[in-house]
Amino acid sequence: MTEPNPPDLLAMATPYGLDAVSDAERAELDRQTAAAPKAIAQAFDEAVTAVHEAMAVVSEATAVQPPPGLREAVMGRAVNLSASRWRWRTAVLAAAAAIVGGLAAVSVGIALRSAPQPSVPDQVLAAPDVASVSSPLATGTATVLFSRDRGAGVLVMNNVPPPEPGTVYQMWLLSPGGTTLAGTMDAAAVSPSTTAVIPELGDSTALGFTVEPDPGSRQPTGQMLVEIPLR
Repeated sequence: MTEPNPPDLLAMATPYGLDAVSDAERAELDRQTAAAPKAIAQAFDEAVTAVHEAMAVVSEATAVQPPPGLREAVMGRAVNLSASRWRWRTAVLAAAAAIVGGLAAVSVGIALRSAPQPSVPDQVLAAPDVASVSSPLATGTATVLFSRDRGAGVLVMNNVPPPEPGTVYQMWLLSPGGTTLAGTMDAAAVSPSTTAVIPELGDSTALGFTVEPDPGSRQPTGQMLVEIPLR
């Protein structure tokens, strides 16, 4: 039995979570996940969960069923475009994102007969270069789905304990030029599953977390709990 390549397996978490794989491909990914080291399998499962939760944020206003044949048509186009494994992944991600965009367009068209600006999560998930990366944070996991094309990201935290009273989690975008505040979370904002939007990635190379005195600091005052690479 061929052992899975961890980077390849984790790279497929996003299309798996977007349901942009065939039944046969899903079965193969399930087999690879079962055969992978525990840490890799857990990272894959958590990345898929993060994709589902980010999709839930987008789909709050998209409850209408898509037109018949939309998924088949888009997926067929993606298959025709695939000339290599990398191009296949890019095409499938774009196709899955197009389905999300199609759902949003149908729903908004029926409800409002107009096209509002897409939300940041919608733009991220609709981007052809959408990627996801996960890292342990305290006793939980933090996952960032991000797009360089859109310059934005969506953070999903699972089972991260709330900060101690009088403190907040503070997020920082780390770049060659320094650190930029990306938001704070007090105890009330952190739940078993927490979602936040990062609207401007800039030239950042990582997302870092510190614990700061409430209501936050202008610059990090303590050691980074984790730095999630955005690449």
